[in-house]
Amino acid sequence: MRRSSTSALPEAVFFTDRDLGPRVAAALEAGGLRVEPYARHFDRDNVPDTTWLRYVGERGWVALTHNKYIRWERDELDALMLAGVKAFFIIGKGPHLEFAKVVIECQESIRSFLHEHPGPFAARIYQHAREVKMWVTFEEWQAQRQEAGRR
Repeated sequence: MRRSSTSALPEAVFFTDRDLGPRVAAALEAGGLRVEPYARHFDRDNVPDTTWLRYVGERGWVALTHNKYIRWERDELDALMLAGVKAFFIIGKGPHLEFAKVVIECQESIRSFLHEHPGPFAARIYQHAREVKMWVTFEEWQAQRQEAGRR
């Protein structure tokens, strides 16, 4: 049977960064999401963000993190964009299981966002507002790099 171009996209696989911990990953899995937790792929707790971002990009996974500093660190944002990562940054104060709850509650918005934005990108999931918004697109990142004189 042939699939039309309007068929549903494959289900996303979410990589949960170390900062979210194993309980968030387990809660997301219990909520029906496909999850690859940091600890399943890295033995050390201090793997540089640039390393796991490339790893996620190579596999076509979607990154979930609470580490908003990645967005502002040049090397980390460069790694995210160059690896083709679609990343969602959970914005809020927690507790951590609340992060899982907001992702589960926003999963339809996240799926729509993934469908509308081919990536790479950095987007925000707001814990209290229960909304998903673009933070920086690939095109915006490229323009910022050109302005800064980087290649």
